[in-house]
Amino acid sequence: MEYPAETDLESCLRKIAYEAGDASSVPFRINMVRLHGKPPMYSVVILSPKREPLRQRLGQILSRNFSLGVTSIMLTMSDAQSLLGYCQSNRPQQ
Repeated sequence: MEYPAETDLESCLRKIAYEAGDASSVPFRINMVRLHGKPPMYSVVILSPKREPLRQRLGQILSRNFSLGVTSIMLTMSDAQSLLGYCQSNRPQQ
């Protein structure tokens, strides 16, 4: 099974940050955490000074609530696929 790449997830999160009004060049740091015999998880750290709008937007897209002030989250492979699906479905029309 192929898992979402860190670079694809990072590009998607950068797009979501831009949509939320954050023009930071690196609003997130993403690391894939490989688990023996299980799908990987993704460690996401919000580096942007505009953390709250980004946290809220991620919560809306993933239908999850994140604690106020949280700066790092763990995403399952399913979460990562949902984010990538969101980014692909909201691609600008050419």
